[in-house]
Amino acid sequence: MNPLSTKSQILDMTSDQVDQLHGLWEQMFPPETCEEHLQRLKEHIKDFYDDLLNESREKEQTIYDNIASLREQANHLGHQLSEPLDVTEKPDDVPLVIWQLKLEKSIEFLQDKLASRRAEIGKLLLVEQQICHQLGELPLPLPVDPLPLPEKLGTIRDHIDQLRDLREERIKEVDLLRRSIKKDMELLECIPTDSEKRLLNQANHCLTPDDLEQLRQMQKDFADQMGELRKRIDDMREKISVLWDQIQDKDENARKRVQESVAYTQYTHDILVEELQRCQNLRRQKMKTYIEQLRLEIKELWDLTLKSTQERKRFYHNEWYPDLLELHELEYDDLQTFYNKNKEIFKLFKARTVLWERMLALEVNTSDPNRFNNRGAQLLKEERESKAITSKLSQIEQQIIALVRAYETRENTPFLVHGENILKRMADDWEQYRQTKQHSFRKKAEKTLQPTAPGSLRNLSALSSSTSSLHKSASQQSLKPLNKLPPSSKKETAKTSSKDIKSQKPSPTIRNTSQRLLMPSQKTNQLKAAKPPLKEVGTSNITLRSTKMLNTKTSKFNSYQDENSKPECKAAKP
Repeated sequence: MNPLSTKSQILDMTSDQVDQLHGLWEQMFPPETCEEHLQRLKEHIKDFYDDLLNESREKEQTIYDNIASLREQANHLGHQLSEPLDVTEKPDDVPLVIWQLKLEKSIEFLQDKLASRRAEIGKLLLVEQQICHQLGELPLPLPVDPLPLPEKLGTIRDHIDQLRDLREERIKEVDLLRRSIKKDMELLECIPTDSEKRLLNQANHCLTPDDLEQLRQMQKDFADQMGELRKRIDDMREKISVLWDQIQDKDENARKRVQESVAYTQYTHDILVEELQRCQNLRRQKMKTYIEQLRLEIKELWDLTLKSTQERKRFYHNEWYPDLLELHELEYDDLQTFYNKNKEIFKLFKARTVLWERMLALEVNTSDPNRFNNRGAQLLKEERESKAITSKLSQIEQQIIALVRAYETRENTPFLVHGENILKRMADDWEQYRQTKQHSFRKKAEKTLQPTAPGSLRNLSALSSSTSSLHKSASQQSLKPLNKLPPSSKKETAKTSSKDIKSQKPSPTIRNTSQRLLMPSQKTNQLKAAKPPLKEVGTSNITLRSTKMLNTKTSKFNSYQDENSKPECKAAKP
């Protein structure tokens, strides 16, 4: 329908109606009254149109407001969906109502899309919440505004998958823990408490960290109790076996009960306790015999652990201990444990003792004045054996030192042999060996210097106290220039020396001592070669040669003393 024709029809209809009313009023009323009615008709028509216009304007404003609200709602939905919307302005040729309806349809589409995404997220969150509640974990935080995109929902799904895997792992762990706990409780014959029943109930899915930690602690406690039970059972079996041998028990029924109880259970433990008490009672009836037997075993362990006399006496003075048999058992157990832990040290020290005694024996052989007579290659063998022993001693002592240091660090106490620190004892052995050998060497040197001419060395104590003074004195007497003497003295001295040399023969002591002071190579050459007659030499020459040899030996022993004075007791070749 054409709006212009409708408008003209309204105008024509209004004009016809007004003309009809005016004609009636002219017939009915005088002109003044007719005019009044026309004025009233005009006012009514004006009021009608005014009301109609106002209503239409209000309706227009309402539509504009709705359109604005729809725009805002569309923008909000687009923000929540993270989908920007391009809401253009209303075209001029589109009525407001049509534009409003178009916006409403667009918003309805966005709302459906938002509701669908929220429903999807809600399902995921519900699943996540349930699993998190079971596991006692926190859910993954999600943004409410804007909602995550479909691509971002993959993160939630991955998190849910991880939670499911974690739940499966915990279910398996809880099942294993429960089975282990129930088995240990059954072996220990324990009755669970209410809290333990709740944790062990299969219907209760204890998957939270607190419940899981309680189950783990329960499993550990019962496992520790089982470990202690096994240890007590093993210890009691060993003690019962020892007691059977001691008391010579012939009770076959008791033996059979113990031998048949092989499982590590509380029942086995009770049987062994009963049998142990029975054997101990029988043993107390023969206390004296067992104590004597234990003392023999303790004495053997004392010998193995190198206990001193004071330490052994200290044990017998423990009169304050109420149970004498138990005292001996404790001493035996302590010694056995100590020996087993440090068996390597005792073996090494025993080997060192054997080598040390052999080294001292070889040193005694070197002091034999007849060692060069008809010995063949024995001297060379002894020399090689001495070197091997010295090298072996050094290695063994180094091993002993390392083991003893570890023991001192671990036990915070020194390692004693014969009541003395083992390291100090080895150091004292080397110091005593050095002093003994130096003293022996000085005695040999004194014997060598005894046949010297009168006046050459009158004070032998000066020789033992200072080698340098001996060297100085011998040098001064033997190398004094003769050209400083008066002519007469020179002649007399020459005559006297000639007579003394002819009349004097070297004693066997000088010959043997000179041979002992030779180097090993010189000794070997001397043994191989024929012994020529000893040349006659002057007293001053003997004194000088002996003094030089003494200085050489003394310097060697001084260096040996410096090396062996270290705290590590490092063995040095003498």
